[in-house]
Amino acid sequence: DNSNNEKNTVRIIDYPGHPSLLSQLTTLLFPTATSRLVFTLDATQPVTEGAALLYQSILTHSQVRQSWTKEGKTLVILVVCTKNDAKGAKNYKRMKIQLRNELDKLRKVDLAIKESSTSNGDGNFNGSSKVTLNVKGKTIDLDDLGSDVPVSLHFVEAGFGMDGLEAIHDFVLKGELPNV
Repeated sequence: DNSNNEKNTVRIIDYPGHPSLLSQLTTLLFPTATSRLVFTLDATQPVTEGAALLYQSILTHSQVRQSWTKEGKTLVILVVCTKNDAKGAKNYKRMKIQLRNELDKLRKVDLAIKESSTSNGDGNFNGSSKVTLNVKGKTIDLDDLGSDVPVSLHFVEAGFGMDGLEAIHDFVLKGELPNV
């Protein structure tokens, strides 16, 4: 859709499908390189690996968070639950719960590490590239990650013959969020 004669550039990065991108992943997540992100999760599989990638590379990565905060922008992420048409697939609501639970596990491990390193007088939290994911209450609220996390997550289901593909198209090209 080029109704206003703007040139749209869409960069597709298949990570971890393209291992050489590991060293570049952080810079590809800066606001100078991207305006929005499609993050896919296989609805027929556990979310553990995807949660770890989201947590370590975006939610607690100090350079990524600082770059978006400095620009005064929010990284909008469309979490696409793929293969939703497959037998045994979980719907986006179940995937969201599982993602929240995995992120909470990672956060609790980080807090325990931080506490033990602080008690040792070290004070350093896994080097300088990681920041804490602060949470109000007992669990992470994926609809409101907090004012210090310049990220918003939105969920959609996709599978063969499903409406999710149109939502992905509209998000990628126009920045429109799905009505879920």
